[in-house]
Parts: sequence; C-alpha cells; structure tokens
Amino acid sequence: MKKRTLLALLTLLVSVLSPLATWAQGSIPFTIANNSPFPDTDLYVAIVGIDPAGNHVWINAANSQVLPMSSSYNTVTGPTINGNTGPGANSKYAACFTKLSNIPNKTFTLPYIAGCRVFISKGQQLYLYFFGASGAPSGYAAPNPQNASDPNTGIMYEFIELTNNQSGFFGNTTRVDAFRYPMGLELFGNGYQKRTGELKSAADIVAAYKANVPTEFQGTVNNTTGEITFPSKTAAFQDGSNGTVAGPYGNYFKSYIDAIWNKYKTTDLIFYAGNAGVFKGRVDANDRLVVVGQSGAFAGRTGIINGRPTTQMAFEGKGLLDNRVSDGDCDLVVQAQMTAAINRHVVDVTTATPGQQNWYDATKYYQAAPANYYARFWHLPGISVDNLSYGFAYDDVNDQSATLQTPQPTKVVATFGGYAGSTPPPVSGVSTMYKDCNYTGTAVNLPMGDYNLAALQSRGILNDDVSSLKVNAGYEVVLYENDNFTGGTLTVGSAGNSCLVNNPLGTGNWNDKTTSLRVRAATTSTTFSLLLQAEAANVNNGMTVEACSDTGGGQDMGFVDAGDYLVFNGINFPTSGTYTIEYRVASGASGGTISSDLNAGAIQLGNTAIPATGGWQTWTTVSRTVTINAGTYNFGVFAQTGGYNINWIRITKSTTASAARTTLATSEASNLEAVQLYPNPAVDRVQVSGLEGQLAGSRYRILDVRGKTVAEGAFDRGSAPVEKLTGGMYLLQVSTQDHRVVTRRFTK
Repeated sequence: MKKRTLLALLTLLVSVLSPLATWAQGSIPFTIANNSPFPDTDLYVAIVGIDPAGNHVWINAANSQVLPMSSSYNTVTGPTINGNTGPGANSKYAACFTKLSNIPNKTFTLPYIAGCRVFISKGQQLYLYFFGASGAPSGYAAPNPQNASDPNTGIMYEFIELTNNQSGFFGNTTRVDAFRYPMGLELFGNGYQKRTGELKSAADIVAAYKANVPTEFQGTVNNTTGEITFPSKTAAFQDGSNGTVAGPYGNYFKSYIDAIWNKYKTTDLIFYAGNAGVFKGRVDANDRLVVVGQSGAFAGRTGIINGRPTTQMAFEGKGLLDNRVSDGDCDLVVQAQMTAAINRHVVDVTTATPGQQNWYDATKYYQAAPANYYARFWHLPGISVDNLSYGFAYDDVNDQSATLQTPQPTKVVATFGGYAGSTPPPVSGVSTMYKDCNYTGTAVNLPMGDYNLAALQSRGILNDDVSSLKVNAGYEVVLYENDNFTGGTLTVGSAGNSCLVNNPLGTGNWNDKTTSLRVRAATTSTTFSLLLQAEAANVNNGMTVEACSDTGGGQDMGFVDAGDYLVFNGINFPTSGTYTIEYRVASGASGGTISSDLNAGAIQLGNTAIPATGGWQTWTTVSRTVTINAGTYNFGVFAQTGGYNINWIRITKSTTASAARTTLATSEASNLEAVQLYPNPAVDRVQVSGLEGQLAGSRYRILDVRGKTVAEGAFDRGSAPVEKLTGGMYLLQVSTQDHRVVTRRFTK
C-alpha cells in the first residue's frame, strides 16, 4: 500500500531532486547482511526506484550498474496461477534479481535514488514486471498479496524502503502491509549510527504476536508460512466495499469513530499535536470535523475531515483521512493526527469535558479497545529496536516510526533476519543522550563538539527529546533550552543524570527541554559562546537567503550591499569583559567591510575587513576582539561596504582560563597553559611543545569551526597531519591518558 507519513505532510524534510552529472555524487555502500539460517545462495536481491531525472530504474546488484527499466528485461518465465499470465500476457517477468552469494562482499553502490525498494526474497526471485523508464505506462508491477492469482503467491520476501538524495538518506523497515521475516536496517553517517528493525527470530515473533493480540487479530497469522498480515488486508476485516465480501470485523472501529463524532458535535475537541501545535474545533452539521490551530506551526489555520471515516480508512489513512479539502496541508496534518489517534485509541470519549488532550503521551497508547493491536505489537518491549516500528499509515506521528535519517550518510546495512542474537556495535564518543529516563530509549553517542538543533537532528536526536544522559569522566555536557546555544542552561558532569524530570542539580525540570548542547572537557568555569545563524536573524534589511555549501550546509545570507544589516534581538552577555566576534564569510569579489553594534548603533563595536576568498561559497572566518559590559542587547551586524556572503556570527567570551578557546580538564590545568602549538598557520603537520613525558597513550582530535570532528588519531609522537584539511580555522584537542585535555586554535 502507499504509506503516507506525517513527516512528509509537515514538510520538515522536503527535498527537490535535480539532475546530476554522475551517479557517483552522493553514492554510498549498501550492504546486505544475512542473519537467517538460510544460505546466501538461497536469498535473491533486487533494487528498483526513480533516478533524479524522474526515470524508473533498477540497479544490478552484482556490479552496481544503474539501468533504465525496460520491457526488454522481462525474460524470466514465472508461474501461471488461475490463468494469470501477467501484464505481458506471456508469464514473462524482469530478470532483475541477483543471488546474495553473487554480490561482491554482499555490497552494492546506492546512488541518488527516490522511492526505492530493496527486495530480498527466499528460495527464488520475485516476479516483477517492467513497463518502462518513463511515459505511460512506466515503472513496475509489484507483488500484490491480495490478488490470489499473483505470480508471487507463496514466496517469502521482505523489503527496505528508502530515498537517498542531496538532503541525505531516509529509510525504514515497515510493517504497514505485513510481516514475513525479521528485518533490520542500520545507518551510519557523520557522528551518526542507529538501528531499526526486529530483535527476535521469526518463530519467536509469531509466538509473541499470538500471545499479545486479542481474538479479532488472531486470524491475521498464517500458521503455515508464519506471515502476519496487516488487519485491513485480511478477509475478516473487509467491509464489503470495492467488491470485497464483508467480514466479521469489517466495522471494527465503527463504534469508536461514531462515539468520537457524536461527542464532539456538542463538545470542543482540543488536542495537542506536537510541532503542529494545538487544535480546537467540533463536528459540524454536515458531519465534518473542523478544527483551527490555536498555536504552533498551524496557528490560525483550519483543518477539515470531510465526513465520518470508515474502519478501512482509519486502518490505512486513506479516503477521508487522506483528502485535501480546503487548506490542503493543514487538512492532511489533522487527518494524520486523527488516523493515529484512532489506531492508538487516545481520543477521549468518556470524560464529560475533556479539555485539552495530549495525543503525544505514548504511555496512553493502545490502552483500550478498539485499537490497532497489530501495530501495538511492534511497539512492545523486546520486539523492535527502541520499540519503534511502522505499524500503520501515519505511525510516525509522535516519532513512533522506524525511520532512519541523516544528511551525511556514509554506509547502510540491511539485515535479513533482524538482530536476534546480536548486540549493537560500539560507537565512539564521550557522552550518550537517551530519549527516556533511566538511560533507556533511543541512545546517541556524541564526541566533543558543539551541536545546534540541526546537528542534533542529523544524529537522530530530536528537539526537546533528551530525558537522561551519561558523561565520561573528565567531560561535561551543557544543555541549552533554545537553538544555537541560547536560553536557559544546565551543565551535567561525569555523574550523569538518570532522569532530567527529577533534576538533582536543583535547576528545575529539564526533561524534553534540550534544543542544542555542547560536549566539552570538564572545566571549573563556563566559557560563553553563542553561534548566530545569519538566516535566523530577527531583522533582515537587504540581504537574500540562499543555499549554502559551507560545512554543515543549510543557508547563508547573500547579495550583501553597503547599508544592509541584520539584527538579533535579546542577546545576553553574561559578564563584562573581552569578547571575540567571529564572522563566517565568503567573497567572490574583492571583499568588503563588516561592523557590529548594540542597540541600533548606540554602542559601536568596530569594523572588520573581509578578504576576497576566491568564490561566493569559499568560506573563511574573520574576527575582532571587543569589550562589552554585561547586559542584554539587540546585536546588529552592518555592511559598511558590500560584496560578500555571511553564514554565521559567533560571539565568545575570552577569559584567562579559556583564552583561544582552550579547555583544561583538571586541577593541573595551569601546568598545561604553557603548551604551544606550531607552526601556526600550519601546512602539513601541527606539533605541540610542553607535553613532553605525557604523550604515551594520548589522542588528538581536530574540529572545524562548527565543532565537527574532521580528523583524529594517536598523538603519542606529539604531532598530527593536517595536509588534507582545507583552508580555514581549526581546533586541535589533545587528550592525555590521565584525562587532561588541552585545546589550541590554528589556521591552515
């Protein structure tokens, strides 16, 4: 079935495919691991999807060649079942499958591709039919389990859904249609490593399913094959529409949907929908549910469900629950929320005046019948990694889905057989963020560095979603309430914090409150550092937002002319003293001059020259040291002359203990202040003096201006290679075996 997602509806991860010069761009290795009792010679693999130009293609897994779909590939003879000879009327199907044993290293190259499925079948290939690469008809005919004459009847198979494009990798295992065999998916990226999929063997999953679903759902299991079919795809849940024969559970959700529609004709339905906001409304005289956004992303906008949905619509998020009525985007978001709420049985129909309902409290899901107990099963402890899975359409409402995403993927591993009997691989880092209290839920390991919201999301940490954390000895984590290291803060040392809702540090409830954070070596005093993204200014006069190719991507402010300016409101300088203001700039012309000020020019902070960098996306950092009195100001950036682009501005408090952004880890820090880095600027290598006798077992890490680790390794000889770094400013961080850390800035 077509699986719709709330993520797509909110357009949080919208990407536009553009023609590419070569398939090499964005390509990553995709490995298929076999954790089943079947030999590699018994597993068959096919990859189909759409290329950036919009053509339907398939990938030859044996050599990673990308080929346009063509009916000329329909050369394999398939079975003829009940007289069905397929779209070609000759029982011929595409020769697009490769035995896993014939794929070198079980790995093929995944290019930029959309709407991709990686099929894995047991015992024989599936019978897909290729229509063509473009035009009508085009694409391929996929297996149809609801067709008793389908040539794939009786073949056990699974698939991974994914898209890999310039916005990154998006992929998942799915249980929206059926379970046939355990599957796993693991994604690696820049500081990102995460798994999704099943944790038990096929037999154990079937046994656990039977033990955990009520009578109505027992018939979804095929006791012969071990397949578990999505309820609405079984005869018992058919409702008699579209030529089907009505089954005993065809109206399974009807009593609950009727109770919702009847109650909220005379009572306000008010519900919290995460980032989408709070909605409020009623069922009108035409039996339409009409709600208006009270806050959040859809404040003031109206969402409509244009009638009372059926059981089939609720199970599959279709019909009236996939229908642009008036304000299309808002309609679809409201319909997604209602689909999820019905499946999870969280719409209150018993309280006289419910008030605002929180449909994002996962502890309340599936607590009463009728509910989608098929979907509930995949979220039970011990069934799926982190209790996450796609159990029904829109199961990604409140981040309950199995989607993996990172903007900078490095490799993907799909595991046929899931993770029964295996353990997650170790990851490097000095701190671990957990989604839930007591160090449970999704865990993401972070090395030292600064992580704004975009950086956290790229590693799988959602906004306002940290509940506990662990920190290695000698390090600390500073949590920030807002993005870009602003708002309230909480510093957590090596003792960690098992539940931020019961914060032992006495700074209030910090559960699900973190939007950005810093991971750093422990220090006795806090260094103030604030990163301001140019495109996020409160006021923009004259500059133009454009795509940015600097490290971290995103956007910058371009077409800067003399007199243009940006204003960031309410910037707090915590103490009086010396601050360093850094500007990340690029100029394809002759450069220019930039200045900054406080409170609309009442306090001038001086000019800084911007050099020609050789290109409008060739970035460098320039800085100026200023003195500012403690207080809260509106901080302005002014173009004295134009001819450059601005990506970000960073303001750092300079102190004796942290000059040049040096962080010292122990009471012996003063002994490390004499450590010197040379040469600076560097060419091929950087070296340090002052650590003689302390280098055994030491390690180094080089970070760019965004806090991203760009190189690391052993430092036991007192030097590190930098010849592969691009020009710019970096930090060298040396960690000795006794947890002392010294950081020095250098330029390349």
